[in-house]
Amino acid sequence: MKDSYTIFNENSVKDTELISDDIDAAEFLRKPENFRPFNLGLLELLKRTLPECTIKNDAEASEYLIKALRAIDSDINPKTIRSWFSGEHRPKIEPRSRRAMYEICFALELSFADVQWFFHHVYFDRTFNCHNTAEVVFYFAFIHGLNYSEASKIIAEVNDAPEKEIHSENDGQIYTQLVKNRVLEFDTVDELKNFLIQNKSNFHSWNKTALNYIRNFFGEIIGNEEVSRQILQKVKRSIEGKQRNVSDDEDAEEKLVELNGADVNQFGLLMREILFDARDKNNPCKYRDKEIRNRISGKNIFSRTFVLDNLLLTFTGFEKKSDIPYVVKNNFPSKKILSDVLDLTKATTSESYDAIRKTLILFNFYIFWCRIKLDGEPLEREDLSEVYTDEITSLLEECGYEPLYAGNPYDWLFLCSINQEEPLKFFRSTVLGLLEDDLHVILA
Repeated sequence: MKDSYTIFNENSVKDTELISDDIDAAEFLRKPENFRPFNLGLLELLKRTLPECTIKNDAEASEYLIKALRAIDSDINPKTIRSWFSGEHRPKIEPRSRRAMYEICFALELSFADVQWFFHHVYFDRTFNCHNTAEVVFYFAFIHGLNYSEASKIIAEVNDAPEKEIHSENDGQIYTQLVKNRVLEFDTVDELKNFLIQNKSNFHSWNKTALNYIRNFFGEIIGNEEVSRQILQKVKRSIEGKQRNVSDDEDAEEKLVELNGADVNQFGLLMREILFDARDKNNPCKYRDKEIRNRISGKNIFSRTFVLDNLLLTFTGFEKKSDIPYVVKNNFPSKKILSDVLDLTKATTSESYDAIRKTLILFNFYIFWCRIKLDGEPLEREDLSEVYTDEITSLLEECGYEPLYAGNPYDWLFLCSINQEEPLKFFRSTVLGLLEDDLHVILA
């Protein structure tokens, strides 16, 4: 067992000898020993809560936690606990498992800081979604040292209270950070209950800040469809005209087509990148028409499938049977995930924060580094990486999510990519390496 997974992972994203190319990165992600397993995270948690811990093995650890959970009337199956400690399973990142994670935290009487550490470094999900009544209560409970029974009683009283009509200037919208700030002001349970009951109708939807960013990011990637479609037709006509005007001898050579720079710049980032990659080295105003045709022919450049296929080289995600780390393949951006995230009806009440966070990170990463690629930037690589890190940290914090953490395999991929000479190329090559290995495993 490594002395510190956090230090090891933070060092690994900048270790040029360890990660020298995309294949090494794919292999690194596939090795389970490189990231803290859930069972070792649980053991670390017990050590934090029991300074004089005399637990000698997994069996003793399992029984200790089972006994502690039984004391708070948790209904987590003892078999499940044993399977976690044995390493046979890890809890899924989903609503039911989140509740179980909080029960563990209450059973072990964790401090507020240890709850945050456990969720962020072991479970790999956000802590305290304060647009969920129960988790607002948990947030207050861990700050003020309330036990699970007391927290459950508060939740039941709030749930049983009648819902009041909304009379607010913001049409019932109440933001996660606002809730956290208000809860920090409360000294008594009555203050908390009154706040939650008064605003009960405001807790029916959430994720609004993150979803607004995702929709805006998606729009920036595909561009204004009405404007872009007209320009796309001009590009296609130019390519078709060039094809008609070449002889058989010329057809064997690489053909170039001239495009208007102002037109190109009206496309969304993805189409601009495709054209950028097709530019002739000797004449930036001319483009290799065959390369353009190969990328866009017969495809809807505004579709979710097209976007994912170009950002990730896949629109289906990873196979469930693959040996890619669960934390990476679970909710990995796919056509279905993206469709759900962009669906207002589903997403504003979705508790799949992991899927929303992963999509948010992917889109922000692409936009930041694609702009650098297209427009250039008079900053050194290290400075650019620092700017990106500050930007994504601020974005995730605003949306109520945990910052990028190198100990999370999904986050690790992005943190490793930003330390490479060409972040977008490295990222795509690594995903391709995972996909190729994934196919090999499925067919084996």
